[in-house]
Amino acid sequence: MNSLSSALVFTLKWEGGYVNNPNDPGGETNKGITKSVYDAYRKDRKSPIQSVKLISDDEVFAIYSQQYWCCAGCDKISDVKLAISVFDFAVNGGVSRAIRYLALCNNDYKKYIELRIAYYNKIVAVNPKLKVFLKGWLNRTTSLLTYLKSIH
Repeated sequence: MNSLSSALVFTLKWEGGYVNNPNDPGGETNKGITKSVYDAYRKDRKSPIQSVKLISDDEVFAIYSQQYWCCAGCDKISDVKLAISVFDFAVNGGVSRAIRYLALCNNDYKKYIELRIAYYNKIVAVNPKLKVFLKGWLNRTTSLLTYLKSIH
């Protein structure tokens, strides 16, 4: 299994299936892919726009590979644990933020996750409406640490 596949095992467990929570700034998503990202992906391939509910596994893999794994530079990170950490945060917090936090962690995945936890607490302090997501975000980071310990 390659590093992206290992990352997807973890990330897709947390991203789940179709969701359209009005409190989620990401809006309508399926398997962590937002409707706007999926629409752009299909448009680029001259495929008809369709509901994100219909996204295929091949499309999910391609989008995560191109727009998250490679765009966040995970394909160039030699430490697989750090690469998976950056990828999962790129999916959950945005690619540009994931890259900025990478510059602050000195290539230490545990420090990277600490920065991520601080970010979640900060955004809830700024926007209390997002508190409904905080427990899930923190559970996800705890689960990520456990998952990474299982990787050799």
